[in-house]
Amino acid sequence: MICISYVIRSGDTLYSLSRRFNVPLEAIIEANPFVNVYNLQIGEVICIPAVIAQGGYNNFTTYLVQEGDTIGTILERSGANLADLMQLNDLNSVMIQPGTTLNIPIFDEGDEIIL
Repeated sequence: MICISYVIRSGDTLYSLSRRFNVPLEAIIEANPFVNVYNLQIGEVICIPAVIAQGGYNNFTTYLVQEGDTIGTILERSGANLADLMQLNDLNSVMIQPGTTLNIPIFDEGDEIIL
């Protein structure tokens, strides 16, 4: 398991983070055994696990990162798994720069991803 450090911000919940990063809630809880899941603290650093890549995609589309984009927002819009996105783009950090081109996995050739 790859652990991505994430700093808790106002309004964050483990559920919202699991949705944002497309990672199962149970995986986040298991990766953070000492975090009080009922009382997250702003500024607290937790692990967002990049669970084993699902793979299985037959194709990908490209996306040009825009100002204000984050890995989380791209994952939300595309439905991709964090580990898949990181593996497909050889990323070792969730920090991305505007102007970067990312490969976004498509799991069914009939799916059309609108970012």
